[in-house]
Amino acid sequence: MHRSHLALDEEIAEVEGRLAQRRAELRTLVAEARSRVSVKSGAPVALAAALAVGFAASRFVRKPAPIRAAVRSGSRTMRVAGVLASVLLPRLIGPLQAVATQWLQQRMHRQRPH
Repeated sequence: MHRSHLALDEEIAEVEGRLAQRRAELRTLVAEARSRVSVKSGAPVALAAALAVGFAASRFVRKPAPIRAAVRSGSRTMRVAGVLASVLLPRLIGPLQAVATQWLQQRMHRQRPH
């Protein structure tokens, strides 16, 4: 038996519809995977930023080279700032990492194709 042209057209339309649906599902899966990878890669970025801030703070805590008396008063302020930074930075790393991760998640959600 030969199928009519209408039956073939309907069958082709049905197959094309299923293909389009599968493509849409695949795009959604890819976008979700991309989002998960971005969130997971946010932790190393936040860690690198915390390390950079810690390194910069350690520069202030180091014992300064002997210098003139007029400049020493300023170095004490720098040492106090360094000590404060060394006390506060470990407590701020977690919240900073959470903020960075949230920012990355929001950015990825804006870039997701709908």
